[in-house]
Amino acid sequence: MSHRVEYQWAAFHVPGAPLGLAQDRYIIAIEGGDNTVRCGTHGRRACSWNACMVGDRSQILRQAVQAAGACENGSLRPHGRRWMPETYIRQIRYLLDAAAATPPQGSWHARLRAAADHPAIEALRQLGLEPRLETRDGQQQALVEPRPEHHGAYFALIDRYASGLPARCWIEVCGLPTS
Repeated sequence: MSHRVEYQWAAFHVPGAPLGLAQDRYIIAIEGGDNTVRCGTHGRRACSWNACMVGDRSQILRQAVQAAGACENGSLRPHGRRWMPETYIRQIRYLLDAAAATPPQGSWHARLRAAADHPAIEALRQLGLEPRLETRDGQQQALVEPRPEHHGAYFALIDRYASGLPARCWIEVCGLPTS
């Protein structure tokens, strides 16, 4: 049976006060992939970095609890091994605790990729941010990349619409070391 393997984690700490937010925000990036997908050039398992969790501390921990359920049934295997859900949650909690003191090597960028008619796209239009339309996998999508001065409003939108779109639709990570 297929399962997801997670190899590395990184956490970005985003101080909330400069953005006008009551609480700090965090972005959890995970390098992982499916155990049955191999790279054609070297035969190793294919993996990539993606933003997998975004929000304030309590939102991240809720997302970690949801993901930890996949450890219970074996569909998520950190480092290719079975973990107890509690171990997975402890790993995410450790990342949150260490995020402010030890920033990761890479960076993150606010970038929303969603259906052109998604309410978050309309909310960004009201901020004066026009989306760029593109076709991906045969479907038209809107792409908006807010500038830093809009990050406070952007994180507020994530809070409002995060249940409908995964973190990788809201945040792009880059520059993190591959395993």
